[in-house]
Amino acid sequence: MKGPPRRRRASILAAACILTAVVRLSNAQAAFEKYLSSAEERLRQKDFAGAENLLLAAEKINPKSFIVHNNLGVLYLQERRYTDSIREFTAARTLNSDDVDVVRNLGTSHFLKGDYGGALEPLTRAKELNDRDLKTRYQLGYALLMLDRPAKAQPELEYVLAAMPADASTLFALAKVYEAKRDQDKVGETFATLQRAHPDSVFVHVLLGESYDIQENTAAAITEYQKAIEQAPSMPRLHFDIGFLYWESAKYPDAVDEFKKELEISPGFVPALYYLGDIALNNEHFHEALEFFQSAASRNPSCLEPFLGQGKAYLRLNRLDEAIDQFKRAARIDGEQPDVYYWMANAYRRLGKAAKSQVATARFQVLSEKAKTAALSGEQRRGR
Repeated sequence: MKGPPRRRRASILAAACILTAVVRLSNAQAAFEKYLSSAEERLRQKDFAGAENLLLAAEKINPKSFIVHNNLGVLYLQERRYTDSIREFTAARTLNSDDVDVVRNLGTSHFLKGDYGGALEPLTRAKELNDRDLKTRYQLGYALLMLDRPAKAQPELEYVLAAMPADASTLFALAKVYEAKRDQDKVGETFATLQRAHPDSVFVHVLLGESYDIQENTAAAITEYQKAIEQAPSMPRLHFDIGFLYWESAKYPDAVDEFKKELEISPGFVPALYYLGDIALNNEHFHEALEFFQSAASRNPSCLEPFLGQGKAYLRLNRLDEAIDQFKRAARIDGEQPDVYYWMANAYRRLGKAAKSQVATARFQVLSEKAKTAALSGEQRRGR
């Protein structure tokens, strides 16, 4: 007599638990949808902070929601928080690998961050998904140009120019491509088109600045870059280019000011960090130099110069083993650079390791002679 009622009570309890779970899921889904809807409204109102809070609340309910990660990525992209947008678009892509908007936005985030290597794969994939998208083709072409692949950049940018024959940014990029390929006729033709269509364009001033720099007319080059900055205060590299001209002229305080302005526009820009480290090193601010070099190396582990700079800083601080470690890392990146072995030999000699110092010195001498021969051969070819 006692069995059936207990089973019936157990069944009732189980049903109640299921019902409670369903109610909870229903409530959670309702809250999730409310957060998404409210976040979209906040985005329309440009209330980015409010939208972010709502989307993060939605993410807690459903961490694997494609919509949440995509919307967060879009929000961060609008706020120029590129590291955050890369994280969110990467998560969204994991959930939906063939969504062209997500793939393109991931590439755009890397591109706008100045991480052209990181931009390459998603932009290439976005082109495969939609090869008529001009923004994708332009960014892919420009990224290839910045990665020193002008031959591959050329067809991407020429495709964009065919669709937008007077586009200033594309004309500028193509002029840089032709310059890298040493096609002076194309450079002149492209620059003339740019100058006719956009006579006072920021890009005209940049190209004029570069032209004056090649002619070693530093003052005129700086003037052109300053005119470009007046028109486009947040355009990347302009302050760096001025800073580099000051650095070449040994006007180090002016160079420091420009490099720091560049970092305000492009946080983590490796060349600016490197030259700030170089100036600090020359001013015997060794710990400060080390911080700049370490920051540069962490952002671009495939770049030799920041590791060489760290080695020099450690050498000045008499931290010889650490200096040698950095010179070895530099040699692994590019074993054909004579300077690496010059400084390595110096460090080994100070450590009393004569045999290793002699090996590094011999390597330095071989590479130095090789570099001189190559330079002489290049001069002869240009003379012919």
